[in-house]
Amino acid sequence: MIKKTLIALVALGSLSTAYAQDKEAQRAEDRAKMFRGVITNKFSSNWEVGASVGTQIYFGDHDKQMRFIDRLGLNLGIKAGKWFTPGIGVRIGAFGGNIPGVSGWTAHVDDHTTQYNRYNYQGFVNHATVVNGLATSGDVYKNTDHPYPLFETSQKYINMHGDVLFNVSNMVGGYNPERFYSFIPFASAGFALSLNKAVNGYYSHEATVGLGIINRFRLSDALDLDFEIRGTYTGDRFDQEFIANYGYKGIGYQAQAGRWGEGMLSTSLGISYKIPHRGWEYPQVCPNNDDVIADLKKSLENQLALRETDAQRIKELENALNKQDEITRENVTLYPLLVTFHIDRWFLCNKNRVNLGFLAEALKANPKLKFKVTGFADAGTGSVKRNIFLAKKRSEVIYNCLVNEFGVPASQLIRDDKGGVENMYYNDPRCSRAVLLKVAE
Repeated sequence: MIKKTLIALVALGSLSTAYAQDKEAQRAEDRAKMFRGVITNKFSSNWEVGASVGTQIYFGDHDKQMRFIDRLGLNLGIKAGKWFTPGIGVRIGAFGGNIPGVSGWTAHVDDHTTQYNRYNYQGFVNHATVVNGLATSGDVYKNTDHPYPLFETSQKYINMHGDVLFNVSNMVGGYNPERFYSFIPFASAGFALSLNKAVNGYYSHEATVGLGIINRFRLSDALDLDFEIRGTYTGDRFDQEFIANYGYKGIGYQAQAGRWGEGMLSTSLGISYKIPHRGWEYPQVCPNNDDVIADLKKSLENQLALRETDAQRIKELENALNKQDEITRENVTLYPLLVTFHIDRWFLCNKNRVNLGFLAEALKANPKLKFKVTGFADAGTGSVKRNIFLAKKRSEVIYNCLVNEFGVPASQLIRDDKGGVENMYYNDPRCSRAVLLKVAE
């Protein structure tokens, strides 16, 4: 059994050398495919919830007569959503608060003779005296030089909406879980309700549509800070201020919407929590085409040639084993395994699993043998923090493959992570994006 183990280690070293001869063009193609491609997850993945606080300004029939600061109202919101890909998601939510405004004579005519449209105040007038569905008195807005009195209004509302989100940063720049800022426009549709009655005794209820932008700042893997700007369009009846036509002494009432619609601009600052499981994994890039098959065939031929060349070395090992009852470090120090990875990645291809399978057989056949699994990243690319993360992930995926997939006892493996290092072999940074497995010291 020990002889078979050492022969397997020799073959393993030869096969690793052969596989390292992949074409540079193929590597570039693989990197391009992995730049944007990710594996989509289950429906239960990539959900987020959040809450926000902000302000809004309403563009009603008479609100332009107010000072800007007097038009601002408090805005609170909640939301829940899901990302189907790094670039496209949906969410539902609700936001609402108080809309301050003013009400005026809807036709703006001051005719004392016929009383045409005189004192026909409508809407959500504060402290109104109501006669026949109209406000004849109320709180007068004082910060204006308008020629006739304007009554202050206060409309409490809620807008329930559904949004389609587009993460342009991920669409253009590729998925990056550590990106600090993301630009996310969205389109929205919903339904808005007033929570208090207007002077005519009715609640408002109007469909809404909108557009907006989320400026998202990453705080951690789980939390984002969102600065959101939203424009919402609704019908003119939402503020309950219509064109009203009163004939002489109020006989012959007629009311209709006064213009094509009204709108609201809101801004908010909120927190989004991403529920586990969060994020996406990149697909394995193991192309299966004629060039790769030819390369594999050539690699196998090279392996056979190397095995013939190494026949003497194998014979020497067999002779040494005949003199020793158990394996020692000196027998195997010449046969480490270097598993390389694509830039900024840590996922195993099947060809690397083949190599690890050979190593697993050797380890399980020799329970006293311990192997050190050391992760590396090349120092020339990425930050120090990112390189430490990559080295850890690479050693972790090798360790998990040996233990969970091939059944190697965890006691035979020692993990280590070196982070970013300078070029280790042949002055080639690709050889430093790797995990080195060798007999422990």
